Amino acid sequence: MSQSQDPRPPGAPPIVSTAPAADLPELPAPVKMSLMAKIVLGFGALIVVGYTAVATTGWEPATPARDEIPASVRSSPGGYRSFHFWHSGYHGGK
Repeated sequence: MSQSQDPRPPGAPPIVSTAPAADLPELPAPVKMSLMAKIVLGFGALIVVGYTAVATTGWEPATPARDEIPASVRSSPGGYRSFHFWHSGYHGGK
């Protein structure tokens, strides 16, 4: 509406709509989950909880226990990954 067509006096507060709540759009009805959807949701939650537990504890299901190699074997010449294995001969460079 323009100022010339407004029946209210100048400086009057704006008109606030007082429409009843029935004129508002209705919210959709809540969705009911079927039994199969609940089963799939429960199974997915179980997988997530299981993965979280395994990741937190560091447990590896199919990994055998590793043996500890004594330091005397590791540091002996010609032994398991000895110093002489990695640091002998020409290594290149500039």
